[in-house]
Amino acid sequence: MAGHISNAKMIGMRTIRFILSFYPTGRGLWRGIVALIGFAVLQAPAKAETPVAIELVLALDASASMSREEFDLQISGLAAAFKDPAVLQALQDLAPLGVAISVTQWGGPGESRTVLPFTHITTPTEARAFGFLVSLHSQTFRAAATSIATAIEEGVTLLAANGFDGRRRVIDISGDGRDNGGLDLDAARNLALASGVTINGLAIESEQRELFEYYEKHVIIGADSFAIRAVDFADFPRAMREKLLRELRPLGS
Repeated sequence: MAGHISNAKMIGMRTIRFILSFYPTGRGLWRGIVALIGFAVLQAPAKAETPVAIELVLALDASASMSREEFDLQISGLAAAFKDPAVLQALQDLAPLGVAISVTQWGGPGESRTVLPFTHITTPTEARAFGFLVSLHSQTFRAAATSIATAIEEGVTLLAANGFDGRRRVIDISGDGRDNGGLDLDAARNLALASGVTINGLAIESEQRELFEYYEKHVIIGADSFAIRAVDFADFPRAMREKLLRELRPLGS
């Protein structure tokens, strides 16, 4: 489960945040400096950390744009994915390292909560148990704003402090609206990029029909990043399954 954060990682995170506070768009020379710090400090192996194939933060939209029924469809769809035979096989194919997965909920600026801490999953039994724990959770926030930037910043922090050392490190943002929380989304994305973290997205187009294109342009970033479209909440389980199969692909592919 969770472990301690190394001094090197803590220093690296503070340094990157300090630079980005002055250069929020991360362009030009300063973007290069941030990327260099992220590579040299955050990617340095931590001896006390448990090696895994993938570290994955599943960040679920819990803002006011989600009705209780819509949020419950997110939860049930995510829980169902951890019982899907193809997903279970993908997890098994990553043995013996396995994966470390956490689930968060996010709402407005500064509103993000870890509802399931990082859990080491190496077997189908552990995956099904994790899915059951997912199914127990209800909506945490009802904020009027939608802050994707908050979800990303919290995800980067969790990945730096989780006690695991993943070959791939991913934040997966699921949501049904554009960022309107007032925080700097570009700065949050650049923080992830500098930290060696990939951001993928699952755009639920129940109300905003061009949300998928928005996610492709303004949310996803990093190595092999991608977005997936769910045409509505009923389509969420299918999209989540597809997304997880792409994220849990074998190392080296």
